[in-house]
Amino acid sequence: MFGTKESKEAKRQEKEQKEVQKFLEKYQLEDISEKDLVVLKRIANDLAGNGFFKAGMALSFAKAEEQAKVSYLSALVEQNWMIIRKLDEISKKLDR
Repeated sequence: MFGTKESKEAKRQEKEQKEVQKFLEKYQLEDISEKDLVVLKRIANDLAGNGFFKAGMALSFAKAEEQAKVSYLSALVEQNWMIIRKLDEISKKLDR
């Protein structure tokens, strides 16, 4: 509250970095290339905002069909992360 603008920005960036690191660990993407890491960080930040949407939907007692759609889409996102990880592994093996 009383910190300088720079210190607030540094804290925000540190928090964002921790969230991205947790995201990478959750999906076992720690070894991904630096080039792909930039894109993954952007996606991780977008998905973090989506988590608030899902929580709000549950609290609003949305229709079961709507909640099921969101759950299925979340499952697809989880599968996509697994595919990304495996494709990165294949790519690294092909480079050897």
